[in-house]
Amino acid sequence: MENYNQNLIRQNELLANQNKMLSQINELMLRQNKIIQQQGELLNSAHTRETFVENIDRDEMRNGFLVTSHRKKLWNVQIGLINEFARICKKYSLKWFAYGGTLLGAVRHKGFIPWDDDVDVAMFRPDYEKFKKIVMPELQPQFKLDNWYNYRLEADEYEYSEEEKNNLPLITIEQTRKYPMWWPCRPMIRIIDRRTTMVDLSIRKKLYSGIWIDVFPFDVVPPISDEKRAKDFEVRKTLHIASSFPTDFKEAADNGSLKIISKEDMYKFLKMPYRQRGMVLDDLNEKAFVNPERVAEIQNYWLNNKRFSFDKKALDKITYLPFEKIQIPVPVGWEHCLTSEYGNWRKMKITHAHSSEYSVDIPYTEYFAKSPFMR
Repeated sequence: MENYNQNLIRQNELLANQNKMLSQINELMLRQNKIIQQQGELLNSAHTRETFVENIDRDEMRNGFLVTSHRKKLWNVQIGLINEFARICKKYSLKWFAYGGTLLGAVRHKGFIPWDDDVDVAMFRPDYEKFKKIVMPELQPQFKLDNWYNYRLEADEYEYSEEEKNNLPLITIEQTRKYPMWWPCRPMIRIIDRRTTMVDLSIRKKLYSGIWIDVFPFDVVPPISDEKRAKDFEVRKTLHIASSFPTDFKEAADNGSLKIISKEDMYKFLKMPYRQRGMVLDDLNEKAFVNPERVAEIQNYWLNNKRFSFDKKALDKITYLPFEKIQIPVPVGWEHCLTSEYGNWRKMKITHAHSSEYSVDIPYTEYFAKSPFMR
């Protein structure tokens, strides 16, 4: 009888352990199902996005230009990206404002310029650097941050590892020659919707991208009254252009035509991989942001034939203007900004789009894997 009771006790203990294990398995299955459900919701959310554009499923004429439903859906994704960017900036009290064609669209059209297909926003360098530090854990999983220096340069002498070759897209010599002011040779960041595809007209086949918005830092530019800071600006300018054209500047260092930077310092800089050079340049620009009088998106200022900059005081205060169905921040001195950049900005002039090939339904990973034209 005693043995029977002991066996019964053991059986009960085994049953209790089995029930506990079954309970744990059920809990794990519930968690897995929740993860699968969340993944499904993420994949399907491209079709259930909030709508920020009027009559999104209809073509219409705006300012004599045909705006298709297809383009409106692109805009809608970009406004979703603006909202994600704005959410993070608000949480950390970071200042930002519309810039370029997005500012012009807000003022002149109360939304997108009818023939435009991108979004430009800007931040003063200190806020931009803070944003870079906090953004990664904050972004929702359907979005991705891309930094201008997270690439490798074909012209580099630096020996990239196999891991770097697999993870860092290649910038070809042809691209740097043909598009020295275009992504990713331009110091900025992009926020990308992973669920989409957008093929930049200037970008090579291996630089895959979803629909994006551009976030530009505004840096100190001349006139700079302090002699040392003015010289530092010229050093930063030289280093930045050298970063995209290492072969040319190595030759310049060899033949003694570099005046503002020593041969040794230039060699040391160019031995770094492209990513490290980019981080050094961002750090130098952040340290230089002291009592600025004039600011600009710095590569545009350096390389654009039509050089322009802004009085920082015109950007210090922010107001809000309608942009499709949302409100976006713009500088109180928006007229100064538009006149500085465009001259007679009230006169409409159609410009080229960034992309003729995009999708709000197909993730860029799928598009580039399946398209024979992109291999």
